[in-house]
Amino acid sequence: MTTQLADWPSVTDTHLDLPGRRARILEVPGRPSSGGRPQLLVHGLGGSSVTWVPVMEGLAEHGPVVAVDLPGFGRTPIEASDPLTVEGYVDFVLEVANALGWDRFTLHGNSMGGLVGTLLGAAHPHRLDRLVLVSPALPPRSPLGFLRPSRATIDGVLPLATSSLGALALGAVGLAGPELDQRRNRALLSLIYSEPEGIDPAVLGLMAAEFADAGAGVDRRRALLALTRSISRLWANPRSTWSAIRAVQAPTLLLGGTHDALVPAKVLRAVIASRPDWEGHVLDDRRHALMLEDPESYLDLVAGWLTRAVAV
Repeated sequence: MTTQLADWPSVTDTHLDLPGRRARILEVPGRPSSGGRPQLLVHGLGGSSVTWVPVMEGLAEHGPVVAVDLPGFGRTPIEASDPLTVEGYVDFVLEVANALGWDRFTLHGNSMGGLVGTLLGAAHPHRLDRLVLVSPALPPRSPLGFLRPSRATIDGVLPLATSSLGALALGAVGLAGPELDQRRNRALLSLIYSEPEGIDPAVLGLMAAEFADAGAGVDRRRALLALTRSISRLWANPRSTWSAIRAVQAPTLLLGGTHDALVPAKVLRAVIASRPDWEGHVLDDRRHALMLEDPESYLDLVAGWLTRAVAV
């Protein structure tokens, strides 16, 4: 079924036929003056294509835009042949691009989607026109980096862990109530938004609908567990990922925030320092998903980067 999103009428919610399966996508056609540069948007762990909705219409100024649900998330079901690994998602993203008829495209990737984009850019440099990494889930150079969590990580994760453990303990004796659920939800939102009270209710409604009605074959819990293991494996031995960072040939924009509790700013700064040819911005008081937290800044940074790239 194909529908238009009520609050974003130019965004079409539909499905794409792939070999042996279907994938849910959101799409916006490029503006006539955009030059037709196609853009594929890849969400993070536990997210879906709707995390890109606030910026899709703006990105269409630069070419057609498609955001895809990875298998197990949103409304793309898991198939028996899916490996449910980061590397498997690289292959899936290429299948999506092939089905769209895109030989070359710009990839925007947030969190795990940024890790997928980095590996894809290294292994298939001929496919990427440009790469935009938004708080990409890239590991520290050494696993010892995990032993020194940043202040943003402690401040962001501790309330979530406390409320989750409280819910688990009280739930075991039947005492957990909506007040604790609300506290945990606020903690989750604070990982993304510096001011959760200012979140667009329409965006929250889309996210809530995803969780309420995932669709047949979508197993978010299974996908979360499998991809957490896959990411952990890559982070435990970061040499291959850092080799991929060095191998990316596409012009790249990296965006992140100093208050990101999941991908520390020091890791992003180390990546930027290792690739002086990339453009990087680690923004003060921004967190893990700039396209959700501050869509205007995201669009301005992407547009400015593209303008400078054309001028070179």
